[in-house]
Amino acid sequence: MREHCDAHDKRDAVVVFHGGEPLLGGVQHLQMLTSILLDTFADSGVKLSIGMQSNGLLFTPEIGDLMLDTGMSIGISLDGPPEVNDLHRIDHKGQPTSAQLEERLALLTSSRYSRLFSGFLCVINPLTDPVAVTEYLLSYSPSNIDFLFPLDNHDRRPFGKQKDINATPYGNWLIRSFDYYWSNQPPKTSIRIFKSILALILGAPSLVESLGLDPVDLIVVETNGEIEAVDSLKSTFEGATWLGYNVFEHDFDTVAANIAVRSRQMGAETLCQICKDCSVVDICGGGYLPHRYSTARGFDNPSVYSADLEKLIRHIHAAASRELKDEAIGVTPL
Repeated sequence: MREHCDAHDKRDAVVVFHGGEPLLGGVQHLQMLTSILLDTFADSGVKLSIGMQSNGLLFTPEIGDLMLDTGMSIGISLDGPPEVNDLHRIDHKGQPTSAQLEERLALLTSSRYSRLFSGFLCVINPLTDPVAVTEYLLSYSPSNIDFLFPLDNHDRRPFGKQKDINATPYGNWLIRSFDYYWSNQPPKTSIRIFKSILALILGAPSLVESLGLDPVDLIVVETNGEIEAVDSLKSTFEGATWLGYNVFEHDFDTVAANIAVRSRQMGAETLCQICKDCSVVDICGGGYLPHRYSTARGFDNPSVYSADLEKLIRHIHAAASRELKDEAIGVTPL
């Protein structure tokens, strides 16, 4: 990582520890990892940011103090209030985890540790009340919320879209959440999927890799040193993330030259014809890569959530148009 930054005169880099569950290693393991990173970049002139995505259940004052000392941040995976979160986020004995998590969140959002808290990742469940979910997440005053589509594809259709791929249960859910958020505009919290769509409508870059046509500038390094394509591709087929590289034998420039990596930096060129012909492609970007997969056509498909995304984008575009109708700045027509 240091060699790559030096070779390309990069002045900033972001390292994120993520799942499995990065807190399973404990405070000493986390201290070892962060000390190596900080020592390596200490005299580099590179601004290094270290973050983590966690289920939060193992957060302790000891880990919080280490994060304060090293300038780390932590995001929490949470799907909503307990009756929603406990549908899928259970322990190895099948028991709900929300009561324990709420205790950890009280600690994380306390005055001592609140600066560590970077926000929530929330997987959408279209059977839930989007306003209740949004209100619950906002009650913790996070700086960011990101709503995620389930990692399904054309072979394994998402709930609510098995019979009709053009059904829009996820788009409808997000529209209700957006309308609530747009009406209330909580000053401390950004919802990244909404903010990214608004930014793209106004001609600015996206904040997330799953929207827009900007090059994807991340890579995944597994704990055994293997370098992989985006890890969420594991939801498509066995071996989907395999590139054949590792940190012991290959540098990141070699990885960047691989067509599987380059294809995510080539904009609309790599999208299917349906997406190329779509009027919202500059905003949608074809949708998240794992959502495009089918056995028959590989990734040469629109997102399985294409109809949901288009409905949401057009709804947000209309809201932005109404809001800015008297302003000097306008919105890109769709």
